[in-house]
This record gives sequence, structure tokens and C-alpha cells, in this order.
Amino acid sequence: MAEDGEASARALRPEFEDPGRAIRLAAAYGEIDRIFAEFRERVHAPGVAYGVVVDGELAHAGAHGLADVEAAQAAAPTTIFRIASMTKSVTAVCCLALRDQGRLGLDDPVVRHLPEAAGLRPLTKDSPAITIRHLLTMSAGLVTDDPWGDRQLAMAPEELDRFLGGGVPLNRPAGVAYEYSNLGYAILGRIVARVTGMPFADFAAAQVLGPLGMGDSHFDLGQAPAARRARGYRWEDGVWSREVALGDGAFGPMGGLWTTIEDFARYVAFHLDAWPPRDDPEGGPLTRSSRREMQQGQRLCWPRPEWMPAVPSAYGYGLVTSIDQRLGLSVAHSGGLPGFGSRVCLLPHHGVGVIGFANVTYAPAHEPVGAAIQALAATGALQPRITPPSAGVSAAREWVERLYCGWDAAEAERLAAPNLFADRSGEHRRRELAALRGAHGALVAVEVLVAHGALSASWRMRCERGSIGVSVSLAPTTPPRVQALTLTPSDP
Repeated sequence: MAEDGEASARALRPEFEDPGRAIRLAAAYGEIDRIFAEFRERVHAPGVAYGVVVDGELAHAGAHGLADVEAAQAAAPTTIFRIASMTKSVTAVCCLALRDQGRLGLDDPVVRHLPEAAGLRPLTKDSPAITIRHLLTMSAGLVTDDPWGDRQLAMAPEELDRFLGGGVPLNRPAGVAYEYSNLGYAILGRIVARVTGMPFADFAAAQVLGPLGMGDSHFDLGQAPAARRARGYRWEDGVWSREVALGDGAFGPMGGLWTTIEDFARYVAFHLDAWPPRDDPEGGPLTRSSRREMQQGQRLCWPRPEWMPAVPSAYGYGLVTSIDQRLGLSVAHSGGLPGFGSRVCLLPHHGVGVIGFANVTYAPAHEPVGAAIQALAATGALQPRITPPSAGVSAAREWVERLYCGWDAAEAERLAAPNLFADRSGEHRRRELAALRGAHGALVAVEVLVAHGALSASWRMRCERGSIGVSVSLAPTTPPRVQALTLTPSDP
């Protein structure tokens, strides 16, 4: 009986309804090319590169302009750009991998792994100890440190240890508010190095970059082939001035990664592959559940940085989660350094991601990436996966239909949770259904069934005269029974 109940509650794997969605999405690629070309000229970037990931593959990639102005070297999807703060999610992957291996806990005090961090003295006596989770979610109380943090990339690890040991003032108590801290992610990199006994960049390469086949992704600029490297520029007084490439050091975990569109598309596919939750074997350097955990908003982003969308947003672990009224869940992060600007945006329930890089100082790459997503949406093919109804939801739908066609007290009791007729009597329900049937006539068809999970759904019953919206919620019983039923008629 328990097995039957479990099967009736189990959600089926969500799938895309349109088998031709990839072809239809491709209709936007010409517009996306135009968007990035226009963006390059508008912000005076020497070059841009961009890509669209669909269902785990780099479906479209392009580039405009120059990777190196002096050498007249064209930008390409294989050009190696610095992605700045987009690096933070890689650092978070490393932390969660160590958590999953039992080598640290997200609620461990930072000083447990990095004694020098005792210099992070609480702002008030009742403040909690700063934890790894506080650092991951930008809620440690460290002051927002753009652009100071950008210029610390080359700081030696030992120098960071001394800096922390000398005392670091906090802006607010830990755990009460979002505040974007590059220093916080530098500290996370030091923790990873202490726990693993190896430099952060080496661990990131072994744990993340190598397993994902990201052979053109490096923290050390010297490992990137000079002929394929984007040079960073500043647009000032009507001319491009080359920015000095900042070195790799203790602040690298907050923004030091160099990569290509082709390489980073593998990383995007890795995060998109966390969805939907399913029974398939695990693969990759981090479990699907931990990847989904990274993508969940943990700390409300307020005040909101300009590169975040003007919708409810929260910082997860190295990623920002937003809820858009049209597109639902989006997961994104921007990056900016002297010489570079970048952006990635994932739509996990749509299986799509967009990446954009530019080689001019603090390029607002969120603008063309957002416009590219709107271009994909305009095709009509940017639709989320549809969850098929579970056996329990299907049984509830059939039960509602039978009672609508003809009330039967025994049938009504068969699938009703104990509260259903205690909340509203069976006689009241019988009269409600009879009145609806009298106004709308016989049932013709069921339309637009939407499963909201394994135990809830809504649909529309089309009748001879008008239609009736139905919403059900099943109780957590074995087998599941109907605990709530709402009927919303349209005009006959």
C-alpha cells in the first residue's frame, strides 16, 4: 500500500512540450548579433564576445571588434577574456564541494579554518560569529568594496592573512543585511586553500575547470596564450587606453578567472543541468542538489546594485536569483574590472543561458544579455518545462469530473481528506456542483492542466456553456487525498 501511495504522489520528469523549440529559438540569433554589435559601439568597447546555451550546448556564439587594438587582433568566441566577479560562483562551487566531502561546514565560523580572521571583530557584542555562509551570501557585515577590491587582485596570500590579522572594520553586524563584498570571497579562497592544502587556483582547476573540460580557463594570465588573449581598455577622452592587467593573487577567487565563451558555455551547461530534479545518475564536479542550492536566493539584495534586474532579487552562493513576471526564475551574475565587463544569465526552467564579455572598463554587459533574452522570448519558443501530473493529481482530476457529472456521497468520501468536508460540508459541495452544472451544462473537455508539483495542480473544465477553473491541493497522506478544492466559474 505504501508503494502504491508513493507512486501516486511521485511527480514525473518535466519536459519541453515543443520538440522544435531549438529551431524556433534560433530565429533570434540574428537579432542577438545586432544587439551585441550595437552595444560594442555604444559603450566604446574594442571587442565583445557572446554565446547562447540551449539544452547543454553552445547553440550560437559570436564576436565583434577587436581583442587587441594595437595588434588589430579580432575578437572571437575563443578569445580569452577576464570575467571578473562572474568568478565568484566558481569559488562557491569549490566551497560546496568541500562541504559535500565533509571537509567544512557552511555554518562553521571563519576563524575555525582561518585563525587570522579573528581580526574581523564584531560590530556589536550580540553579533554572531562570521561564518562561511555569511561570506557566501554577502551578509558578513563587510562594507561594499567596489572598486577598492578590484585593485587588490594581486595581493599575496600572506599579505591577506596579515591584513585580516591587523583588524578589519565592519559596516554592520553579521547576518542582518546584504552588502556586496569582494574581500569576503577573497577570504573564502583562503579558507579553500587552508582546508585543501593547495593554492585556491590549483584546487579550482582540479575540482571544477578540469572536470568540465575548460582547458582555456586560467587564473594565471601567463597560462593564457598571448595570441588569443583579450587586452583590457579604458575609453577616455575619445581614445582607448590600455589597462594594466591585474595579477593573480589572494583576491583571485572574487574575480580573477580568464575564460572564453566556448569554455564558459560548458560551465553554464553544468549549472543548467541541475534542472529538473530527477533520478538520473550524478555527474560533474558537484551534485545537482548542491548546484540548485547555489541558485536559491539566500539574502535579499537591498540596496540593489545597478547591474541587478529591477525585480525581486536575492544573493545565493556566488549567484543572484531573480523572479521575473514573464520568465520566472533567472540566475545571473555580472563582472567588472579595469579593462573588462561581463554577464551571465541562466533560465534554469527553460534550459537556456546567455553569456556576454567585453574588453572595456566596467562594461555594463547586463544590458545586451538582458536584451538577448528578450529577443529569445519574442520567438515564443522560450517556454519552461511542463510537469506532467502525478498519479495522485490525475486521480483527483478524474474524481472532480465524476462528482461534477453526478454527485455520489460514497465517491466523494473516497478521495476526500478528513478536513475537506469538515471545512465545507458535503451537502454544501453537492449544491455548489449542482448549481455549476445547471449554469454551465455538461462537461466537454479538460483544458490547460498545470501541475504545480506532485501534490497540487490547476486546470480548466470546458463545459457546454463557458468553463470552470479548478484548483486542488492534496494532503500529505498515503495515498494522497484532496485537502482543498476551489471551483471558479467563468460567465456561462
